[in-house]
Amino acid sequence: MKKQYLFLYFLVFLFTNSNATNPSVLFKQANKTYRSGDYAKAIELYEQILKSSYSSPSVYFNLGNAYYKQDDFAHAILNYERAKKMNSQDDDVLFNLKMANLNTVDKIEPVPQLFYEIWWQNFINSFETDKWAKISIVCLWLTFILAILYVFAGSITFRKIWFVSAFFGISGFLMLLFITYSSSTQINSNKAAIIINASAYVKSSPDEKSTNLFMLHAGTRIEILDQLQNWKKIKIANGNVGWILKEDVEII
Repeated sequence: MKKQYLFLYFLVFLFTNSNATNPSVLFKQANKTYRSGDYAKAIELYEQILKSSYSSPSVYFNLGNAYYKQDDFAHAILNYERAKKMNSQDDDVLFNLKMANLNTVDKIEPVPQLFYEIWWQNFINSFETDKWAKISIVCLWLTFILAILYVFAGSITFRKIWFVSAFFGISGFLMLLFITYSSSTQINSNKAAIIINASAYVKSSPDEKSTNLFMLHAGTRIEILDQLQNWKKIKIANGNVGWILKEDVEII
């Protein structure tokens, strides 16, 4: 009997432990904790979900909201940016990110982009990467069908029509493949980061004794250009470049 009880206890322990670490269970618990106003505990639970190697726009978005409620705008922006990286079309994410950025100290005017750069970025972001991939696959299958029609066409006229159609099909597939790659590269790029410390000096070189060029504050978005030991070479929106300590930033 003792062995049976021990075995049952072991099964209950495994079930309870698996529920405790299940992302969906933790997510519901974190949301309930957030609604109760215990934002610190909610943050802990959302972070626990992310540590389990599970991530989604909803987790990052809710984590950003919890940090926002704690007036930790740097980490709120960081997590909104991560949610945006996974779903760039979410209006709630874009709105909350805009609101969080209003609370940052640094108001940096970005370098104006050329019209075709803006158009290209908007075009790539019009669909998520997986949707571009699905469209690419559909285009490839369509091209394959057109190629079969060309092979089995009975007349020269139809062979020409199917050949031209297949040519445009394969061209479209290659273009869509490039768009999918560009979208994926943009999402998986580790170049963007957020200043997480209250303030940080940007140096002229990766050396504590080098000249202070300017200061950045929590929540400012930067671009990582290079890294040397504990230093990162960065560029801000207005084009200014310098070196900053690795501990002052966190990759989006």
